[in-house]
Amino acid sequence: MNEPVYSDIYPAKRCEYRYNYMTQKLERIEKHVCMKQINGVPCSVVESEVTAEFDVRRQMWEKMPGYWVQLYDSLPNERAYPFRP
Repeated sequence: MNEPVYSDIYPAKRCEYRYNYMTQKLERIEKHVCMKQINGVPCSVVESEVTAEFDVRRQMWEKMPGYWVQLYDSLPNERAYPFRP
């Protein structure tokens, strides 16, 4: 049986979160609108970007996913671990 790579997306006050089962990290996803040329036509496009990752063990995530989303959403941005690919 194939396991999913990501959990469902959990919306929060500032952004959205999802759990990555492969890396066992909670990811903060921020969306922004930008202008792009598509077939020569300027269009507004919504882009999603992972802006931070948080270490959360899978067992803890599965017990209380909402708790972890609220906890990390309440942190100021400067206290979040920056995403480094």
